[in-house]
Amino acid sequence: MRNHDVAELLDKMAQASEAAGEDRFKVIAYRRASTVIRNMEQDVEELWKQGQLEEIKYVGNAIAKKIDEYLTTGKLEALEKMEKKVPTGALELMKVPGIGPKTAYKLAQNYHVKSVDDLRVGLASGALTEAVGEVMAKRLAGEVEKMKEGGSRMLLVEAFNLAAMLVAYFEEKGIDVEPAGSLRRGANTVGDIDILTTDAKASEAFVSYPMVDRVIERGPTRVSVFLKTGTQVDLRIVKKDELGAALIYFTGSKQHNIELRNLAIEKGWKLNEYALADAKTGKVVASKTEEEVYSKLGLEFIPPELREARGEVEAAKEGKLPHLVEVDDLRGDLQMHSTWSDGSAELERMARVAMESGYEYIAFTDHSVSVGIANGLSEERFRRQWKAIDELNDKLKPFRVLKAVEAEVRSDGSLDFDREFFDQFDIVGASIHQAYKQPPEKLTERAVMALEHPSVDILFHPTNRIIGRRDGNPLDLRKVIQTAKDNGKLLEIDGAPNRLDLDEVWAKRAMQEGVKLVVDSDAHSPGELKNVQFGIAVARRAWLEAKDVANTLPLRDLLKLVA
Repeated sequence: MRNHDVAELLDKMAQASEAAGEDRFKVIAYRRASTVIRNMEQDVEELWKQGQLEEIKYVGNAIAKKIDEYLTTGKLEALEKMEKKVPTGALELMKVPGIGPKTAYKLAQNYHVKSVDDLRVGLASGALTEAVGEVMAKRLAGEVEKMKEGGSRMLLVEAFNLAAMLVAYFEEKGIDVEPAGSLRRGANTVGDIDILTTDAKASEAFVSYPMVDRVIERGPTRVSVFLKTGTQVDLRIVKKDELGAALIYFTGSKQHNIELRNLAIEKGWKLNEYALADAKTGKVVASKTEEEVYSKLGLEFIPPELREARGEVEAAKEGKLPHLVEVDDLRGDLQMHSTWSDGSAELERMARVAMESGYEYIAFTDHSVSVGIANGLSEERFRRQWKAIDELNDKLKPFRVLKAVEAEVRSDGSLDFDREFFDQFDIVGASIHQAYKQPPEKLTERAVMALEHPSVDILFHPTNRIIGRRDGNPLDLRKVIQTAKDNGKLLEIDGAPNRLDLDEVWAKRAMQEGVKLVVDSDAHSPGELKNVQFGIAVARRAWLEAKDVANTLPLRDLLKLVA
């Protein structure tokens, strides 16, 4: 499929147009078309071959011609011309949070800042302080450092997909492998990928993997490579009777492993990647399975997601580990989008894929009217959507499609519609997308006002973070959680891989305070319904059980909860 390539092309056109000062509606048009093409299930190249490009939402004649030129020639003359209008480096600078087109143009044209590295040096030396101002210079320096630190890490979904391809490749060769490391713990971002195997044939198979760019190291027990994606993957070959100890060692965080080793020392043993063994004689106590090793240490089996040294060893010793929520516990998904706003699939298509996933209900939470860039709905358009949902429910029963909304919390804390209209929805979620540069006190006030609104049921992705691009809104989350508790409202763990918001620390805090959470996909296409698995990873890292997650409830009980 060429969807990603075409979407990237349109994103570049949007960036170049914005940097060159083109009409903002052109920029919006490119971005809308890019989002739809990136998320849709059909292959854009197949639609192009069939002459059906203009049947794609937001792809008009002008954009269709550009896609045609790109798929025919491999390049786009309009983009090349546009990029010539923009000073070298401006487009790269616009990737830095806080730098808009005017600032990027100014830095590149007048201060000869040609790259993010140039920006880093200029900010550090003070040479750019006058250009952007002292406060902005300090902020940008922080953003640049975050980009540098995050540059070598990838989103959980990216690591998951790379590992899945590796597992499939080895399976074709008849070789079993097990992912480990922070990927197995379900961390928000992953650096290197670790995989374990007991099969000596894996070494030769690994260096022959078509995605390998360069072999870093190759020995009898370890092979390290760089993939063509730039990701380092370490393969470790262990003996069959050492696999359990190895999985514990290469999965747990450093501090988790230290706590386990201290337990072993107390018993006169030692624990490493090979075995739990007697410290004096070297006799193996346990090593074949993780369960066996944990049991010998006097512990319940600790799920991989909890191995972060956050109290799990003590809880396992006391037999108080939670029975963690699983994907199969979910009965519905309470945040997703359709073509009525910024999704790429029709209501029925999304609903049928959700049914096939085993759900009993879903909620379409298309945006409210003030989110213009996402084609937010007016009252009149929502009423037309409700009619379509009624017809769909007649067709799909007993499966139920809920009438819902992702209501924008405006800069003054108000919502788009009156309470009388909101109360006609089954579910009302609220989100803060706009004016997120307000002071922390104001942002917290807006979140609190949303949760205190009589019609609001859920605060979606509470901090509005974009991992690797934007920190979450600096809310007073203790106050937000207390407000949710006082008003019987729900907080969301958004499963979109670049959000995963709330994170596990605050989700656990919410659970401990008695606030129920929901785990949703925030899907904008049928394929993204699978995002819930990443939300569940956060929930498990937060120690949540099924009882803590509202959308594990039967529909009748869920609707009572939000009534």
